[in-house]
Amino acid sequence: MATPSLQQARSHYERQRRIAAAAVVAVRRLFQRRAPLLEIVSTVSSYQLASATASANTVAGFAESQSALTVPSAFAGVSSYGFPIAEPIIATIDKFVPAPVEPLPDTWWSDAAEFMGAVEQLIVSEIQDAGRSASQTEFVSRPDWTNYVRVLNPPSCKRCVPLAGRVYRDLDHFERHEQCDCVMVPVDKWEDAHDEGYVFSPREAFDKGYIKDLTIAETQAINDGADINAVINSASGLHAPTVFGRKVKATTYGTTKRAAWRRANPSRLVRLRPESIYEFAKDRDDAIRLLKLYGWIT
Repeated sequence: MATPSLQQARSHYERQRRIAAAAVVAVRRLFQRRAPLLEIVSTVSSYQLASATASANTVAGFAESQSALTVPSAFAGVSSYGFPIAEPIIATIDKFVPAPVEPLPDTWWSDAAEFMGAVEQLIVSEIQDAGRSASQTEFVSRPDWTNYVRVLNPPSCKRCVPLAGRVYRDLDHFERHEQCDCVMVPVDKWEDAHDEGYVFSPREAFDKGYIKDLTIAETQAINDGADINAVINSASGLHAPTVFGRKVKATTYGTTKRAAWRRANPSRLVRLRPESIYEFAKDRDDAIRLLKLYGWIT
């Protein structure tokens, strides 16, 4: 079975994005008129159904089938963790104030923008997850495909960029984070994903401006010659220890006993991140020296 084209994948993503965006607008209006919580939950569920239906039908279309095998309603009204969708909505509201049932009072948050941002982030995430789950269910149910490829929709975050074009078995869990907008597309093998344009390296992504959340220091470090994979991975071990009475930005990435940097620096207390290096450097030459010392460039 032919691998879907990049244009087909982009259309699939755009359809899902529009459904999630429409859900945000609808829920925002419900909160503005202080609708009962039950109505909010029902509305989110209806958009989950729309997302799951569109995803299942899209994958069925990839397979040149007239109808989907998946039951979209099974993904509506349920959170990504398998609980009733009301539970994460109430939990998000509870972060600001104990959630009332109905009707909602006039003002029950100190910062309306922060409150709605948290609610909308949850809604987008749950609706996109309903679509992704339906996608995976649909192509798992079709024996012609046994793998899927992770498709990014640039600009993407630095956590997802290294995963661009990675191929997974059809039953593998789709790793995601909050606000992740990647989608999955069925594929036979990595070579097909590459030929369709799903695969690109972090370096290619950086050069094309596809990475949206690099810090100024990270960008400068890469431009100064730092390995982009090391810079991106270092964010996962970010911490802020105190060294000689001063807070610094450091990473645990590459500091285990078997890591090359740790073997070369067995007695160094921390591995400074580029942010602190540029803060401490006296000039460009000193910055380059420190970047080499802490293993960001060779």
